[in-house]
Amino acid sequence: MKRTLLALGAFIGFGLAHDWELTAPTGLSFGKIKGYENWHVVATHYRTDKNELRYIIGNDKAVEAYKKGAKKFPEGAILVKIGYSLKKNPDFPKSVEPDVIQRVEYMIKDSKTFKDTAGWGFARFVYDAKKGEYKVFGKSAKDYAQCFACHRSVERKDFVFTDYVRRK
Repeated sequence: MKRTLLALGAFIGFGLAHDWELTAPTGLSFGKIKGYENWHVVATHYRTDKNELRYIIGNDKAVEAYKKGAKKFPEGAILVKIGYSLKKNPDFPKSVEPDVIQRVEYMIKDSKTFKDTAGWGFARFVYDAKKGEYKVFGKSAKDYAQCFACHRSVERKDFVFTDYVRRK
C-alpha cells in the first residue's frame, strides 16, 4: 500500500517545482492547495479529446462529503485535477502511462466569494515542460467562464463531474 501511494505521489506532483505565489485571475493562488500531493485520490479520468489522463484528488472536506453521499459539497471543499499526456509503457506496450504533466487545476467551494458560479471558484496552472515552470491560465476572471459553463451540465451533482471511486 505504501509503495502504491509513493508511486502515485510521483505522478501527481512530487518533485515538480511549484510557484506557490502564482495567482489565477479569479484570486485563487497555487499556494491555496499546497500539500495537495498528500490528499485523497477521488478518481481518475481519461479525456479522449485531449488524450490526457487526469487524477482527481480532494481535501478532507471534499472526501468526507463524498463518503457521506452528500448532495452538496461543504464550504472549503477542494477538488484538484492533475492532467498528464500519455506514453506507451516500454515494458508493457499494450498499456499507456502518464508522461508529462500538462496542468494542475482546482475548484473550491466558497459561496461568499463565488456567488456568480454557484459557489465554486476555479483556478488553472499550465505546466510548461520546456521551461520547467507553471504559468497562470488566462488574463482575467472572464477566462474562467468556460469552466463554469461546462460544469453547469452537472448542476444536479453540485456542479461536480467526478464521482468518488469507493475502495472496499
